[in-house]
Order: sequence, then C-alpha cells, then structure tokens
Amino acid sequence: MPKDNYAFYNIPKAYSADDYKEAIGHIINKYSKINGLVSIYGWGGKISPGISDLDFIFVFNSSKAKPMPILKRAFYILNKKFRYIARHPFFYIDDASFKDIRYVYPDAEFKLLYGDRTKIRKLPFKDNYFSRIALLSDIIVRHYPRDFLEQTLVKSINARDMLLRLHSLSYSVKTMEILAKEKNSNWDSSIKRIERLREEWFNRNDFDLLASLNEDAVHLGLEITEKFRDFLIKNGLVGVYSGDNAEYNGARNSTMFVRGWSLKKALMDMSRRITEKRMFHSILPIELAPQQIEYSKHKGPISSHVKDKLRHNLRYKLEYPDAIGKRALIFNSQAELASKLKHSDFAAFFDFGYRSKSGINNIVLNLLRGYRD
Repeated sequence: MPKDNYAFYNIPKAYSADDYKEAIGHIINKYSKINGLVSIYGWGGKISPGISDLDFIFVFNSSKAKPMPILKRAFYILNKKFRYIARHPFFYIDDASFKDIRYVYPDAEFKLLYGDRTKIRKLPFKDNYFSRIALLSDIIVRHYPRDFLEQTLVKSINARDMLLRLHSLSYSVKTMEILAKEKNSNWDSSIKRIERLREEWFNRNDFDLLASLNEDAVHLGLEITEKFRDFLIKNGLVGVYSGDNAEYNGARNSTMFVRGWSLKKALMDMSRRITEKRMFHSILPIELAPQQIEYSKHKGPISSHVKDKLRHNLRYKLEYPDAIGKRALIFNSQAELASKLKHSDFAAFFDFGYRSKSGINNIVLNLLRGYRD
C-alpha cells in the first residue's frame, strides 16, 4: 500500500540508550520520596531507543500511602522528552497485590529499579494456565482489532504508537501458540517482519511497510480471536447456554459480544460502522462475555464500573472463575489505591475505562472529559 494514501503523525524520534537511562533516573528521583512507596519496577523486553516505551510499576504499602504531592500526580507533568520516552501513564499497586501479580501477568519479567524487592508468588500450574487464558481474553477485548482497524480505514496512522502496538502482538501470538500447542508459521512470519521494521526504522523510515503491517495486524488480531474462541469451546472452558447478545458500553472498550461469531462478518460490520457512522465497537465472540460478567460480580470500583456498563441476559458456565476473581481483586485494589493517592494515571492494569474521581486534579480532568463528550 503506497504511503501517499496515508497520513502519518507522531513520527518516531531518534533518542539514544543513554536518553532512556536518563529518563529512568529522572523518574526514580522524582517519585522515590513519596509517602508509602516501597519500590519501583520496570518490565518489558529489549529497548529499541526512540521506538520503545517504558513501563513503570510503583509499589506501595497501602497502610502508609497518602495523597501524592499535586505536581507528582500525573504522568503528563513530566517534561516533553521524558513523556515521549515513557509514552504512557504509570501503574500503581499495593505490595500485597504485587505479590500476586502473576494472576495478571503470568509471564512478565519485572526488574527492580528502586527500593525493596517484593517476593512474587509462583502460581500452581493450573492457576498459571487459567491466568494466561484470562489475560489473553482481556487483551483481545481491549486491543483487537480496535488498535489497527480504524487507522486502516481512515488512512491516518500514529507511527510511533503503531510500532508499539504491532510489537505487542508478539505476546498474544506466543500465548495462543502455547495454549493451542501448535505453531503458526504465518503469524511468526508477521512478527519477524514487525521486529525487523522496528530495528531498521531509523535507517529506512519504511512508511509503506508500516501501513502494510497495520493492515495485516487487523487480520492477525482477528485470527487470534478466532483461534482463541475455538480453543475455549474445544476445551469446554466456556459455554453460553441461553440469552441474547451481550454489550459493554464503556467510554473505552465498547464491545458487542455476538453468537455465531465469524471473522469475516465481524470485520465487515465493524468497518461499516466506522465508515458510515464514525463510531467504533468491537464485535467479538459471545464466549468472551462471561469473563467480563464475572468481573462485575466482585466488590470495588472497577467491578462496579463494569457492572454499570455491561448489558446481558446470559446463562453460562465458566471453568476458571477463581483466576478472574484474583484479577478482579487486584484491579479493584489498584483503583482504591488510586483514590487514596489521588493520582491521575492508570487506575488499574485493565481499568475498562474507569477514572478515579479523588483529588482536585481528577475532578478537573473528569469535567474536561465530560465537556469533550
């Protein structure tokens, strides 16, 4: 696809590895004296300077946590250079929840950057297995094909963000191959092309390939969804007995869960909604709805938010509710910590569009969001 048919913005900037080290040091120095902070962790793979972002987790002793200084409550207060390198708001978690982080990210490697090390619990095999399933389900609901489809149809691509989103596909491919116990040569080939593009970006600036890989990613994400649905059904992990379609109407992750889902029809319907109505809803298999329903059954801000936004009349069975319950407990604890700290960054690893209302900064931001909406 010729790049002339596309508009590109947020073009990657050629920062160095030393710039990334400087950003990490600055963030540690800025946040390390906050009341109740136990440690700062990073996670992620090899850094490609100018392309990669930085993932930070701030771990707190919840009993000692207090409202953060107002000039430290938002990622966006960082200067332009460090905002670019970090790319997105930070995550906050209490130390008890961080010990159970494997229920959220069963395979992530966490690197201690500052403070005291938390002993992360190793999950039993079955819990690890179900946590991988729960994570992949949430990734699909959150990212596929929404990360790629709209940019393909409107032919306007956020170049740096797209390079990040394409890279994140590698985890989903790897996880689906582990669960299905089979390799997919086409998927693996796509991931290799993505990694080559990232590695060679500043030598080639290949916008043609970026646009092509974005289009491929629409189908790759949907193929992962199709394979995941088949896996759930084949292994008796989810069964929907009765009820009509389910729908989640959040500000983010707006999703329709439909019976008899097919890749081609879902893609056609999503594309039509974008081109005709300028609106995006993911259209995903009904088998992914029970996990969202299970989240809504727990106590806490995230679960209440999901319950408020979810419409369904389904009767179903689900073989891994305990793993979802563990995830819900952590997400809700994160949101409660956010309220205590009064920060404006991510309320939880998977926040489903929830926004904290605690603190003057969040009051102002929520007013602005309401005005824009």
